[in-house]
Formats: sequence, structure tokens, C-alpha cells
Amino acid sequence: MQIVENRPEHILIVEDEGLIAADVQKRLERLGYPLPAIAKSGEEALRCAQSTSFDLVLMDIRLKGTMDGVATAHVLKTEFETSVVYMTAHTDQETIDRAKLTEPLGYILKPITDGDLRSVVEISIYRQQMERRIRASEAWLATTLRSVGDGIIATAMAGEIVFMNPVAEKLTGWAAKQANGRLLMDVLVLLEESSGQPAQNPVQDLVSGESRAYRLVSRDSAETLVEVEHFENRPQSVATPASGVPVEEALGAVVVLRDITFRRELEGRLVQSQRMEAVANMAGGLAHDFNNQLTVILGYADELYGELQGELRQGALAIKQAAALAGAITGQLLTLSRRGTVRFEVLNLNEIICELQPMISHSLGKSRSLVTELGRPDGLIRGDRNQIKQVLLNLAINARDAMPGGGQLRIETSALEIERESAEARLYRPGQYVRLRVSDTGEGMDKATLARIFEPFFTTKKIGFGTGLGLSLAHSMIVQSRGYISAESEVGEGTCFEILLPCADSFQKTGGGLGTEHSTQENSTPTVLLVDDDTAVRRLMHKFLEREGYQLLEAGDGQEAELVAKLYPESIHVLVSDVMMPGMSGLELAARLKPMRPDIKTLFVSGYQHDILELHGLSIEEVNLLPKPFAAADLRRRVQMLMEKDIQSVQ
Repeated sequence: MQIVENRPEHILIVEDEGLIAADVQKRLERLGYPLPAIAKSGEEALRCAQSTSFDLVLMDIRLKGTMDGVATAHVLKTEFETSVVYMTAHTDQETIDRAKLTEPLGYILKPITDGDLRSVVEISIYRQQMERRIRASEAWLATTLRSVGDGIIATAMAGEIVFMNPVAEKLTGWAAKQANGRLLMDVLVLLEESSGQPAQNPVQDLVSGESRAYRLVSRDSAETLVEVEHFENRPQSVATPASGVPVEEALGAVVVLRDITFRRELEGRLVQSQRMEAVANMAGGLAHDFNNQLTVILGYADELYGELQGELRQGALAIKQAAALAGAITGQLLTLSRRGTVRFEVLNLNEIICELQPMISHSLGKSRSLVTELGRPDGLIRGDRNQIKQVLLNLAINARDAMPGGGQLRIETSALEIERESAEARLYRPGQYVRLRVSDTGEGMDKATLARIFEPFFTTKKIGFGTGLGLSLAHSMIVQSRGYISAESEVGEGTCFEILLPCADSFQKTGGGLGTEHSTQENSTPTVLLVDDDTAVRRLMHKFLEREGYQLLEAGDGQEAELVAKLYPESIHVLVSDVMMPGMSGLELAARLKPMRPDIKTLFVSGYQHDILELHGLSIEEVNLLPKPFAAADLRRRVQMLMEKDIQSVQ
């Protein structure tokens, strides 16, 4: 920053002798300064300073009135930040010592000559301008240091604190006024990150520019993981008169404190994600090869079962059953590797929990209770219904095993919004989420166990689901739904799993790594919205169409379908809807969707006679209708025809 002085210098002469004041005024005018002001007393000088900003005050020490020149200079210095040059004929030591306390810029001895006046005034005004620039630079520097996101503590050579910014105040729990003058390590209580032992003074332990992680204990005993960086505070190099070699003399030290709690958590999640990805890739390859062998085993076992009799036949049946169980395990491995078939649909999490509540209660047994607190999530989620159910059941069984002597399992849902500029946005994608919390009052886990609970095949007496894949599968399923799962636990305090699932209107296309903002470009895969109040029929249509690679959405009635159409951010190309449904008919649904989705093509399905259309004033020729029952090929062909029309219209 550069400050440019472009205004004329204003000088005030304070002299109670009128002739002397007029003489000094004329001398200054001859030297090129504009008409200086004159004050005859200290009180008058202060009144002038209130209305005008002076660059310099020429002050007679002996003044008539209640205030002499020294007292007046003291007020000008403290209240108006205006420096003075004394004009005096008195050179006694007592007067000089008293005047020195006001930090004058200089002295002019009477009688005054033009040469003395010129040199003193020019030097004094220059010094005043330099001091003003320094004060402005210091103000800018202090403002900058207070506004940075890292904590900053500056110390003098002896190690006492001379500056702390607000972030350092928050981290240490010390106010800057209280900390100033104290030794650094009286305020900065640091522990070694790994051992927890008291750490040495980072100014002495770290090389200038080096950084290290510590655990910082604040004044109220709160611990924060911080990165501490140390810099020596040195002026510009100056050469010694004897050798001419530049010598840098340290003025103190600057210690920078950086809260790395979120960074370490994000790094941990990234490592966990990379580990899970590596295991998942291996699991997918193993499952593929294993399935090939199971196919052979099941084939020959089936032939043997048909040909054998008696105990041998039962043996063949046992082989078939064992192979089927092995197939189920490979299915879990495929889910872990994210290569299994996933059917995404728009879901209400509260409804799924209510549906599973009897099963969860039964699995807990009589000594354990289930408590649900279902809030009002602001949005629906998008995921695989069966996978979400499996996650809930896995967490419930995990809680049951952690409470051998009885306890309480609590399931809670609520809405959560993560704003783009919030601290949570460093760990999660900003947007609307449905939060699911599953907590128990069980034995809890230590930190070492907690760090590994999502690893495949990691089991303890408190954690295990037969194959050792339970929590790993839960982690993989939540990630496939573009959600997050984390756990908190302490020995003797129980465990709490928290799952964040993005609302349907927060979806973006899947891709990228942990914490990556995914592309919101239009999905090239055609999207079909299936609407039927009969779940079995809807699932059958889903099965027919998923083989063709369509992106599929499902709704159980017209109201739910309308909500899905509002929330889903990408194009919906085809609507396949039953004509007659409770509440809103398929015809009414199509009419409502047309304004918001003008390019959508509609295929109606119906098990009623065609004369049902006449009730709505329509004929079979006017409606694209596929009568029930229909074959898979017929449904795929009709949807494909609509897609081809869509492409032709674009061309």
C-alpha cells in the first residue's frame, strides 16, 4: 500500500508575543508555506486543532494562561496525534526533560533564523508524514491479521506475547488484552499429537517456516487439532560497520495456528474410501469368477438331484442349497463392489422405517426396546428400497449384538440443510439432506475399533454379521445413493450411526471422488417414470425396462408421481402410467405434467375395457394405450417407439 501526500502543509504557530508570531509567520510564507495560523494561548491552539488538521505546530514553551507549551503539546499529541517543534530561549535541563516527555520533533532556539526555521520545519513535516504512513500501514496490517482465517500470535524477543488475532483468541480461549505480556507457553498449551505429552515451545522446537500438528488445549480445557507453523520476525538486512556483512537481528517470532480438524476428518474419509474401493474391486473380480464356478456346481447338482434316489438324492440337494447360499454371498460381494443391480426410485424414508419397525422390534428380542422419532423431512430421497431396508436391518442387528444385557435402540429422522459457506460444506456436498440417526445404549467401542468398523471382514465379538460384510455393505449402499455414513462411539457410552441422504431435488450425476462436485449436465440415458398403484405390476415393468438400460423412476400414485416430476432435476422422457388409480387418474396426471414437462411422451396401461376412456370423452385412437396383461417385449417396443419419435422431433 502506498500513501501519497498531495495536500499543502498546514502549520500552526503558538506564541503569546504578537511580534514574534508575526515574524515567524512571514518567514514561513517566504519559505513557500501557505498562510500559517496563529494562536496566542494553549486553549486557543486546542480550539484551532479541533477545526483544522495541522501537519506541524511551532510551540513556544512559555505561554500565558493556564496551559504552558508543554501541557498544550501533550494534549495535541494524545488527542489529535499532532506533533510539535518547540520554540524556546530556555535551554535548562529541567525544561528540556519535561518537554522530552511529549516526544517533540525538534527544537528551535530563539532568536530564529531563516536557515534554522527551514531545516527544522522541512525535517519535521517529513517525519510527521512518515509517521502518518507508518500508522496507516500498521492499521492495515492489524486489520489484515485480524481478518485472516488462521490464528496468529506474535511474540517479542523475550517470548512475551505482543499480538493475538481473534482466531487465536478463539482457539486458545485467551483474550488478547489478557494474553499480552504473558509468555507464549502460558497461553499456548500444546500436547504432542500422538502421545498426548506436553510439547516444547514451537518457537524453539521448529525451524522457521516448519509446521507440525499438535493438540491445542484451550483455557476452558477444550482440545483442538491444530497445525502450528513458526516464522522468525526479522527486519531487512543491515550491514555491520566493521565487516560490511549483512546481519539480520531477530525481533521476535510469529506463530500461526491452523485448525485442521475438518482436514484430518476429510483425509480419513478419503483414505477409507480408497481402501473400500480397492477391496470392492477385488471383491467384484472374485465374485465374477466364483459365480462362474457356482454355475457349473449348481448345474451338475441339479442333474444329480434329478437322477439320484434316497440318501444320495438328499446329498445332491444339500449341494444345491450350499451353492445357493454361496451365491447369496457373491451377491453381497457384487453389492460391495457396486456392480450389482441397483433399482433407484424416489422413497420416503419414514415410510420404510414404519414398514420395518415390527421386524426390527422382533429381531431385538424382549430385553431390548425400540424408540422411533420420525421428523418431517423436507424432501424425498432417491435410492434402492431393498438396500435401504438392508442398511437399517444391519444397523439394528449391530445394535442388538452390542447390547447383550438389554438396552434401547433409537431411530431418528430429520431434515438438514448444508449451506455452501458453512463449515460442514468442507466435508459434505452443500444441499438438502434427510438425516437418519441410529443409536444404541450398548457397550460402545474404542477408537481403534471405531476406525475399522466399515472394513470388510473386520469382526469382533461386538461386530459381525456372519460373513463380516454387514457394515461394509451398509457403507457401500449409502455411497451408491450418494449419501454419507459415519459413526461415533465411546466405551460404555453406546454407538451412534449417522446417515445423510440427499433429497431428490439435490441429486447430481454420479461421478468423481470423495467430496467432488459432480456434473449436472443432462443425463444421456433415457428416463422413464413408472406410475401404478399395484406394486407388483410396477416392479414387473421396472424389471422389463431395466434390461434396456433405461433410467427408471417409480411412484405409487399420481400425487407421488407429480412430486417426483417436480423434484427430479433432469429430463423425464417417457411417462408410463396406469389409467385408473385412486385419487388422481393417469389421464389427470399426464395433463398436470404437461406444463412442467412439455417434451414428455406418455404411454398408458390399463386392465379395464377400452370403454373406460369414453367416460373421459376419449377414444382408443386418441390415447396411446397398452392393455393389460402385456408381454415384456410389447412394453419395451412401445416405449422404444416413443423414444424414436422424440429423437425424430429433435432432428
